[in-house]
Amino acid sequence: MKSAVLLFLDQPLPVLRQLAPGQSPDPLALALVRDTLRNLADVEADVFVFLAPEQDKETARALLNNEGVKLANALGRNLQAQQRNAFRLVFARGYERALLLANAMPDLPGYDVQSALDSLGWKCSCLGPVPGADGEPDQLYAMGFDFEGYTTDALDMVDFERAKPFGRLETLLLFYERKVKVLPLYSPVRSLAEAPQLAERCKGARFELLPSVRLAGARQA
Repeated sequence: MKSAVLLFLDQPLPVLRQLAPGQSPDPLALALVRDTLRNLADVEADVFVFLAPEQDKETARALLNNEGVKLANALGRNLQAQQRNAFRLVFARGYERALLLANAMPDLPGYDVQSALDSLGWKCSCLGPVPGADGEPDQLYAMGFDFEGYTTDALDMVDFERAKPFGRLETLLLFYERKVKVLPLYSPVRSLAEAPQLAERCKGARFELLPSVRLAGARQA
């Protein structure tokens, strides 16, 4: 089955957003996205990186230093509309499975992403929850659908600005009679202030040598 992985360059970690003219992105933010893309190299899917409507594709491609990704400018009045339209775009291009991921997950193994994609059969979906302060599922780091299982209501009827959108989205998908696979809890880097936590959990693991993790460790020191 033809699969797509979707990342938004500035979500949840801002990389190019709100930079002053001529200002370069933070090296750590850029390294986190680059390492996330490297982890996806072995996944059997085309990787789409969505930019803000005004962002230049050639500038973004040079920064990402990754010729394998497909770049597109997001369309829509807000992030949820842009993500909804991203799913529509890849399904209109003939992809049968699509997985939206957070943009800064350098220590999420590629085989976990592949497993999530492989779970997307007929009228199936998968959700990757981020643990909240209480340890229970709160936000999301992953959202995937097969072509038959996709419903635009998933990104129209759930307010992701409110606390614990994971539970509301899971309930909505079950109401629409979708099979929902819940992925393991995982915490992407949502701001550079969280980078030291990444460095700490990668100690002694193979991810410790990644450029982004080394930069995160240097900031911790």
